[in-house]
Amino acid sequence: MSKQEIAQLKAKIHEQIDKLDDETALQMLREAVETYSTPPEKDILDELSPEQFQRLTESIRQANGGKVLTNDEVKQKAREWLSR
Repeated sequence: MSKQEIAQLKAKIHEQIDKLDDETALQMLREAVETYSTPPEKDILDELSPEQFQRLTESIRQANGGKVLTNDEVKQKAREWLSR
């Protein structure tokens, strides 16, 4: 899109916003603009070491395979371990 086309698009959007009186719609537009104008936050996955990433990937694979424990099961295993 050329600079001129972008300027025309912005002008059209401004016109439409100026005609809009619905508060909810205006709030939604404000939130959308804030979302797109804010630089994206760093993805925590980009900061993981290769070992951490591998461990996370393995954990996800196990969870997807149904190898999970409920919170109650974990509490019971912790009680057993601590009572040794």
